[in-house]
Amino acid sequence: MAWEMQQFRKLGKLSAVCGLIVISGLSSPVADASSNPDIAGHHTLSNEVFFNASQLDSSLNIPLNVKTRTVNVPQRQIKARINRSLNDPRVEPMQLTIKGDDEKILSLVEKIARPPERLIVANFLKENYPKGEQIPQTELRLVSLTNSIYEKLNPDSINALFGKKHHEVTIPAGYFKNDLKLRTKFLSQLEPFLGTDELSAVKSKITAGESLRLDRDLLPKFARERVGRHTIFKGPNCFHAALAFQSDALAASSLVNIRQEPGYHRNMVNYDELWRVLKLSFYEIDPEKNPLQYGDMIVFFEIGNQTPGAIDFKSLRHAATYLLGGYVFAKGSKSANSPYVVGTLGEEWETWTKYTNKLGLKVFRRSLKNVTKAPPVDPIDWVY
Repeated sequence: MAWEMQQFRKLGKLSAVCGLIVISGLSSPVADASSNPDIAGHHTLSNEVFFNASQLDSSLNIPLNVKTRTVNVPQRQIKARINRSLNDPRVEPMQLTIKGDDEKILSLVEKIARPPERLIVANFLKENYPKGEQIPQTELRLVSLTNSIYEKLNPDSINALFGKKHHEVTIPAGYFKNDLKLRTKFLSQLEPFLGTDELSAVKSKITAGESLRLDRDLLPKFARERVGRHTIFKGPNCFHAALAFQSDALAASSLVNIRQEPGYHRNMVNYDELWRVLKLSFYEIDPEKNPLQYGDMIVFFEIGNQTPGAIDFKSLRHAATYLLGGYVFAKGSKSANSPYVVGTLGEEWETWTKYTNKLGLKVFRRSLKNVTKAPPVDPIDWVY
């Protein structure tokens, strides 16, 4: 750590949930079986009843083959973020999280910078630390990279900083071919989410005895086009991803996604907006009586400070969509560093346990039988 410390110090001593927009009208009653035949036979749960990941079981027991890979932010996307964030506030700059301590900066630089360029990178971070956006309740700040500084970094080291885990899940070839009952159950859960042509393609593969890849064959259009990818924008988050899985039109509706927050992409759903649509268009299921089905929305709450009575929407922390075999579709945060991935429910639980004062889950199922809608046109540069 002693390399050129004296020259470095010539500059002198160094001196995470969705947005918080609140809407009214959150007291809409949950639909009950008397008014909605879709939910007949389901029970209304107390607001105080939450579950943990170990209590959630799948309604389909299917053997799966799984490969795990790391999803990295593409270099061309990094450069696009560096350049476009200068003129478009919705585009997230490429930033490093820095602690204003000489030793910490030097330790980071040794990991990410090319050896001949370390002094330049260290001095840049030191000089720009005071200007960076402070992370609340910490000494950490976000320092935006420039093109010239990015060129001095080691791409593999940047991948190590920002890479996220993604699971490639496959149903083995021929598994459903001779089990009509299981095949019917499987297809009935997919049907509300896939278009006619998509469902037909799945049936054809089953008939031909071919394997089925979860992220290529078994996701609705919104999720299939984004899984394993990043956006360049700030804003698109876990709540939007969970709603758009159900229906792009639902997530884009001005009755759901009510306000566009300045400086963020339109595809950002706040926790009060998610809670309102859950109360209006979904019903809660008891996972101990009703095993999880494809498309169920799993909502994570911080329940350490929960008081008896109505649930405070501010306790919502995360949402993911159940797929099968313990796997979910989700986006980790509203940051552009967070890709859309297939992960395990256990991984999601472990991650959010770290950020909450006691974590609890509730499971919601959409009351409509067909949730397929024509998606709106997205910007050309939405994903890479």
